[in-house]
Amino acid sequence: MPKLSAAIPAVILDWAGTTVDQGCMAPILALQAVLRRQGIPTSTEELRLDMGLPKRDHLRSILSHHGQIDLTDTLYPELERELLVQVAARTELIPGVAEAIRWLRAEGIALGTTTGYSRGMMERIIPAAAAQGYTPDAIVTPDDVPAGRPSPFMMYANALRLGVWPLSRLVKVGDTPSDIAEGRNSGAWTIGVALTGNALGLTEPEIQGLSAGDRSACFSAARSALLTAGAHEVIDGLAELPAALARVARHLADGRRP
Repeated sequence: MPKLSAAIPAVILDWAGTTVDQGCMAPILALQAVLRRQGIPTSTEELRLDMGLPKRDHLRSILSHHGQIDLTDTLYPELERELLVQVAARTELIPGVAEAIRWLRAEGIALGTTTGYSRGMMERIIPAAAAQGYTPDAIVTPDDVPAGRPSPFMMYANALRLGVWPLSRLVKVGDTPSDIAEGRNSGAWTIGVALTGNALGLTEPEIQGLSAGDRSACFSAARSALLTAGAHEVIDGLAELPAALARVARHLADGRRP
């Protein structure tokens, strides 16, 4: 049987909430700390609304909702310092990721990545991920391109670094609407990750603490949010990625395009 890379030469993965930091907690904790000190009241739901954007853009969006957009340049260095601490403390691979990465390697599929984190933030994560066996072939940050998400530039940069084309045979995987927009804007297939990242926004202990009814409602809302954002497929976590990619490969074989 031919390897899946014959149909899908590369998969482009997000980082926080998709491969590391279940619940995508580092940005939330950093934003809460900075905005609390400034006396700006926010809810977790508001902070998660624009998750996945470059962090300066994320901060600017939040401040604009409070009529404080002029504070962006003042507060961003403080946010960056907080994020450097938070991301370094949350580098553990999400359960199921290591197995999915081994499967992708066995299939000959190249691994690229995009993120809302700066290059400096990623330097806190990359060595820790490598120590756990996760070393992507390409790591692109908003610092490397003219603009981050939802623009497609990080996807284009991955395609160039990996030497793969057309983008209609690539798959973007991420846990936020901005991930999905990035993938769709580049012309790639998109797979949303519902239960390990921002769409649900809960750690594993928090998930286990939900009642059966609340868990069902939260899971349904997370999946629906990513489908509404335009994801071609939605999976609970990367453990389900092989089956989802097989479905994309069948769509390609049938002549379908994203």
